[in-house]
Amino acid sequence: MRNPLMLLPAVALLAGCSTPTAHLPSAPAPVSWPMAGDTAQPGAQAWWTQGSDPVLAELLDAAGRDSHDIKMAQARLKEARAAHVTARSLLFPDVSATGVAQRGDIGLTYGYRTIDITQGQLNASYDLDLFGGLKARSQAAVAVARAAGASLEDVRGAVRLEIVAAYIGLRQCQQDLDSFRTTAASAHEISASFEQQWRKGLITEGQFRSSQIDARAADTGVSRLTEACEHYTDAISVLTGDDTMALRPRLAAAGAVPQLRHPDTTDAPMSLLRNRQDMQAAEANLTAARASTRGAQASLFPDVSIGAFYGNQDTSVGPSFDVWNAAATVYWPLLNFGRIKGQIDAASAREVEAYEGYRLTAIAALADVRTKLGAVEQADVRQSLALADMQASERQHAEAMRQYQAGLIPRIAFLASVIRNEQSRRARIDADAELSIRAAALYRAEGL
Repeated sequence: MRNPLMLLPAVALLAGCSTPTAHLPSAPAPVSWPMAGDTAQPGAQAWWTQGSDPVLAELLDAAGRDSHDIKMAQARLKEARAAHVTARSLLFPDVSATGVAQRGDIGLTYGYRTIDITQGQLNASYDLDLFGGLKARSQAAVAVARAAGASLEDVRGAVRLEIVAAYIGLRQCQQDLDSFRTTAASAHEISASFEQQWRKGLITEGQFRSSQIDARAADTGVSRLTEACEHYTDAISVLTGDDTMALRPRLAAAGAVPQLRHPDTTDAPMSLLRNRQDMQAAEANLTAARASTRGAQASLFPDVSIGAFYGNQDTSVGPSFDVWNAAATVYWPLLNFGRIKGQIDAASAREVEAYEGYRLTAIAALADVRTKLGAVEQADVRQSLALADMQASERQHAEAMRQYQAGLIPRIAFLASVIRNEQSRRARIDADAELSIRAAALYRAEGL
């Protein structure tokens, strides 16, 4: 296994920005993966379209529209964007209008008479934000919205991978189920033949009972795979948001296992980290935390605002007249018993938390890709071995069929060859499915 410490310089470079509690030296990042070859990354083609499976494409389209996970992430993004609009609005003047109409006896002022009074007024106020508190809070809201956008894309990628993996699992299950049914039919035929031979005294009872065990084991495999196929179908319905089960008929017919492959190379670590949505979200969260700290620190300084109003008042007992006022207000909390300091300390602690989360996300992302690369390599090895075994088994089965048709071997020997061949075929199906799932997971780890 390759040494993961080779990637630590990349993490150090990412973490080179300072925080109130950490000052890390920058270091050069590796420019390529140790296993890089000459194969180029695929172009604009989305990796999940490999093989052009129309049912899988339909499932992914349905998930894009109906997935409950994606809809919740979209709602969180909408909420974050609305919060940003609210925070940004505080940077601009607040203008409002008021109007009053009243009738009554207000006492001695107007000689205890019933009068009518109408008043209209235009108000304006503006926080000068001399120390940047409002601007910092607006910047924090922008970063939170950016993090929510990255999280939405991360959810889309996670849902996509889960659907692809479940779909591959379903097709693998259906192919294995078909093979197991062939195996079960052959095993029962062998058991029936052994029973006749046992009753004639040609074989021992142990041989007959052993054939029965093999037949029941094949039936058990059929039962388990039938249940597993139903489980995969249900999982796909949940992931795609198919509450009415409208997509289930499209999944009922057995289909081929999608063949997804990954090239032998991947992007350089720094480029890869920029592609990952969890890294984008972690970076945005760190930006938001830093801005929130600046916003909290601004509360230590005076808050200066200006305001004015202009209006007109009219009464039924006198002429109308204009009213106006202009004022500047300074608010400076001189004694707050540690409230502001507590807010600053809390914001600083959240900044440190976001910083460590950012570093942890970077380290975990690099480790994730290296793990997925190794998994693809090993799955490829197992697929090659399964292919070689299946080819050998097919040749052996073809020879057994030739000998059986020529009358050189009994039918039981031919059926045993069928069972061995089906075992090899299932191993190849499982290896193909495993490699496709590992390739999909690697694409996901790269943020694609």
